[in-house]
Amino acid sequence: MPDIAMDYTLLNSVATKARSLKDQVNEARTNTPVESAQMGSTEAYGAVRSFYWQWHSAFRRSEEKLEGLAKLYEGVAKGWASWDFKLAVEANKQAAAITAELWSIQKARYDQWQQLVAEGKVDPNDPDAPQDPGERPTTFTAQDGNGNSTTTTYTYGPDGKPQSITTKVTNSSGLTSTETVNYRPDGTYDSRATDAHGNVTVSEGDVTTTQNGNVKTTTNNFTSTTTGTDDSKTVTTGKTTSVYDAGTGQRTSHSTYTTTGPDENDVVRTVKGTIESSVDPRGNETTTTTEVKEDGSGTRTIETPDGRTEKWVSDSADEDTGWRLAP
Repeated sequence: MPDIAMDYTLLNSVATKARSLKDQVNEARTNTPVESAQMGSTEAYGAVRSFYWQWHSAFRRSEEKLEGLAKLYEGVAKGWASWDFKLAVEANKQAAAITAELWSIQKARYDQWQQLVAEGKVDPNDPDAPQDPGERPTTFTAQDGNGNSTTTTYTYGPDGKPQSITTKVTNSSGLTSTETVNYRPDGTYDSRATDAHGNVTVSEGDVTTTQNGNVKTTTNNFTSTTTGTDDSKTVTTGKTTSVYDAGTGQRTSHSTYTTTGPDENDVVRTVKGTIESSVDPRGNETTTTTEVKEDGSGTRTIETPDGRTEKWVSDSADEDTGWRLAP
């Protein structure tokens, strides 16, 4: 199957130009026609007025079509942008976390070496001595050379742990998304995210971690509310349990959630879902997402390590039966 490439920046630009043209048509339609005195000829003035009124309704229909075209292109552009931005945010946050971890390792090595120097146990002029990594990095930016960028900014507490993480994605056509997560010492957190559509999601939760030998278990209870640009609200509550075995390198997670909010027809619905994820020692991840509607029907999406996605549907998903591949 060939790769799909979508230039949503161009689509967004087309939507902007369509609205600009609509405004020009509106101005031409609503402005007062020239006065008789300006024309100097009754016949010429009559011809101009006749032309104007004949095209008046056509101009109005053009405005409606241009607005519809703008909404179509803008919707597609923002839809692809939201998906792309989500990937960019996660990728940049992971890169930032790795960079921060490397700094911590380098800093620990340097501090240990300086301690040995102070104790007179090593040669301070050793050319292979660990180098001072400098100040802790707080900003990480990825750019693609086409005017698109992703920036993640960290703030740290006195204990050296992150207090907040903010990531912003901006593309060359002006579409943006932002996300800020604030962490507190007691394990609770809150976050605020604005996507490319302008929808705002506010979340809060608490995280607890337990360790038993090589196995670390992390539990996250969360609630989030998304407010759409039309002021509609969607509320999600759930729980995620992640288990990491340092001995085998295996990582698994299980999430359950309930979402209540308007569907594509603006009818308020409640959907219950689960997400099962497993990552093997080589980093290969398989994710299964199941969502069940109030009438018992549902969908199941399976994402495999080779990049394939399978979608299944069932009329009795609440009983976990009747699954068939989606057409």
